[in-house]
Amino acid sequence: MNWYLCKHCGTALESNSTPSNSGCPKSSWHDWNNLGSVGNKNYICKHCSTVIQTQSTPSNSGCPNASWHDWNQAGEVGSNTYICKNCGCKVKANSTPSNSGCPRSSWHDWNKM
Repeated sequence: MNWYLCKHCGTALESNSTPSNSGCPKSSWHDWNNLGSVGNKNYICKHCSTVIQTQSTPSNSGCPNASWHDWNQAGEVGSNTYICKNCGCKVKANSTPSNSGCPRSSWHDWNKM
């Protein structure tokens, strides 16, 4: 199972194979990029605010808002939900995620839900 992200619309999804490229709301087709295998570490892109969970640092290709992704690890996946007051990113973790790499501020300001 891998994470795929459309370069045109920013849709992220998990799939066993490259998703269909029809139905992109921002272009004539989806342009999918394989970001990596689904895993237990949270990553947030500083450019596009995409949040995914992979085994290692995701691929930096295919960012919808920049020439490349700038990934920051936000900690291990867990059962608590945290939302950043600055950028609105939502992360599931057992402890407060890393505050580095906020797309809208100098740092994340996490609120446990």
